[in-house]
Amino acid sequence: MIERPGYTLQPLPVAAEIHGLSVSSITDPDTRASLYADWMAHGVLIFRDMPVTNAQHLELSRVFGELELHPLPEIRNEEEPLLMDLGGKKATRAFVYDDDKLRVDRIAWHRDTAYTVEIAKGAMLRVVERPPEGGHTDFCDSAQAYDALSPEMKSKFDGLEFKATLVLDQMLMRWGTTWRTLRPATEEECPGSKHNVPLDALKRYPSVVHPLVIEHPESGRRCIYISPTYLDEVLGLEKSESESLLKFVVDHTTSPKFCYRHHWREHDLVLWDNRRMIHAASGYHPKYLRRGLRTTLSGSLKSGRMYDPESHQVKAELVD
Repeated sequence: MIERPGYTLQPLPVAAEIHGLSVSSITDPDTRASLYADWMAHGVLIFRDMPVTNAQHLELSRVFGELELHPLPEIRNEEEPLLMDLGGKKATRAFVYDDDKLRVDRIAWHRDTAYTVEIAKGAMLRVVERPPEGGHTDFCDSAQAYDALSPEMKSKFDGLEFKATLVLDQMLMRWGTTWRTLRPATEEECPGSKHNVPLDALKRYPSVVHPLVIEHPESGRRCIYISPTYLDEVLGLEKSESESLLKFVVDHTTSPKFCYRHHWREHDLVLWDNRRMIHAASGYHPKYLRRGLRTTLSGSLKSGRMYDPESHQVKAELVD
């Protein structure tokens, strides 16, 4: 344990735990500066045994930046729109994977808002209702993953871009899923199972393009910038080469040695740097309930551009 002003820090191989922090102490400039520096150093901070109200959740989040509304209004909390309201009693889409496990609120590896040209800076989540089993959250450190690449692969990735598209029906996912078989639950298996977000939301978010690797705008570390759930293709490559490269980069980035699995305890809050980390939700059995509240940090990274099929076609012809 490392002593910090107002708290103690316990570093982990991926992420770090914060112990002993009180809401009253986060107004102290030294405490705020230390928390921010630890966040930049570790990418994920786990605040243990820190009961908060919604207002205090917002206050703690603002230590790390201003807040913004999530781009999907369907999942904003009705009383406090700066909080996303996840799960709870709303009927959500259930899936069967590995042939035998039915799970709701499962989301495979992704980077928040990667289907827009401006990727969110970060987020802070707390789970206010936990299932007795399942419902954990996984994080992978794309900076550590980049550091572990061979010089040849780092050179290969330099300058490459990928096309990303919002996915709501997980049967369309090709990459980044721990479970190899997926299908939606039947009405008999999970009555009322449906999308939280209407499918017409897809029309609001046409495809975008992001670089495969970025330099983190604050730490300067290079990060593999993929969002596995939304990956379509690497631009400028033949289809087979693109798919081979995407399989490699997703498998590499989500290797267990770069990952942390968070099993939620009462009064936990978890903060992650969305520019550096990708994350996934494991889901849980429909007989249980899980509800989370999450803030989104503003100061997004304007790393993308809108996808232009005509420009892509010209580029492909030039490559040929």
